[in-house]
Amino acid sequence: MASITASNLSLVPPRRLGALLAERRSQYSFSVEEMARRSMGRFDTAALEAIEAGVATIDDGDIESLSLLYEFNSTPPRPQRSKLILATDEDVPLPFDSAAFDDAMVDAVLTRYVALLHLLRNVAIGEDLPLRADDLEMLSEAFSLSEQAVTERVTVIRATRAAEVAEQAERMRRRLVVPAAGLLVGPTPAGMLVLVK
Repeated sequence: MASITASNLSLVPPRRLGALLAERRSQYSFSVEEMARRSMGRFDTAALEAIEAGVATIDDGDIESLSLLYEFNSTPPRPQRSKLILATDEDVPLPFDSAAFDDAMVDAVLTRYVALLHLLRNVAIGEDLPLRADDLEMLSEAFSLSEQAVTERVTVIRATRAAEVAEQAERMRRRLVVPAAGLLVGPTPAGMLVLVK
């Protein structure tokens, strides 16, 4: 079974980033071909089309290059108030299809969520981390669990996986994000969970 960690799943939602890039390019009245030429060989037309469509896998180096090319901000994650949404337009990557979502997968996504909350709220691991009612409702909907079940699972994760949460939060701290696109939490049977401003 694949794991969902800070190291193997980007923090940038691909479709939301793609839509942002396409909008920026349109604002400048450039074609994809022109953007490829402007990248001076870093990206070809096919790669930019795939990125704008939200179907390409990109890393932090790509994000940094794209931020210069399309002139938008990419930064390490910073503390900010955020809202959890379910992005049904984001493709859930294989092997994270709905049939693969067992308890271990749910806990893996919730562990990543807890790590992101610690990072974004600037709360030390082990300190109190209250969950927002809206987030609980969204997590409950995304995983088809009661809000009480989600709360209990997060409580167990915080009590038994503190080292894993700390490791993921530290790795995420070094990753690049595109604030306008949101932060990718992880896949669910219903779509991708994304933290947005």
